[in-house]
Amino acid sequence: MRIAAIVLAAGRARRFGSDKRRHRIDGVPMLTRTLTTYRKVLDRVAVVIRPGEPQIAELVTAAGCEVVEAADADAGQSRSLAAGVKALTAERTFNRGRGRPRADAVPEGLLIGLADMPFIQAETLRRLVDAMAERPEAIVRPWCGDRGGNPIGFPARLFDELTRIEGDTGARQIVDHAEDVLLVEVDDGGVLDDVDRP
Repeated sequence: MRIAAIVLAAGRARRFGSDKRRHRIDGVPMLTRTLTTYRKVLDRVAVVIRPGEPQIAELVTAAGCEVVEAADADAGQSRSLAAGVKALTAERTFNRGRGRPRADAVPEGLLIGLADMPFIQAETLRRLVDAMAERPEAIVRPWCGDRGGNPIGFPARLFDELTRIEGDTGARQIVDHAEDVLLVEVDDGGVLDDVDRP
């Protein structure tokens, strides 16, 4: 199953007081730390940022990930999410004469995470990806203790819906009303801990 990740990194970090994506944790920029973990598990990771951020784009490409710019990111997290989904699910060309999709063909599932969650374990991501492959029509969400966390896996049947949501709650409105949600129990507080303040 072709599964790719979208990491949302277009927020302005007003509560943090500075660009938290570049804030160093153990000497490594937070964004780099997050992306390094994703790349241990997934071959294709797209990172959504605002236009005109060359230093952030450099961190993204250095981590082996794709840059996606969301021109309307200030309209809410949903717009960043839509930009990422559209970038990864656009129709791609086929190899001439062979009828096979290119290696970067449209994913069959998307794991959507946040740049400010740098403590997620790679093993947790592997378990989520495996669950997505086992239940390809379900939404897959990590569950730690008594709380649901991030990242969340979405099947292809919801890609269009992900591009149409509005506001700053991201995909939560889809998850909250979905009937087919597979909860994956994990012992990983990183799925709950987003960094909002220094």
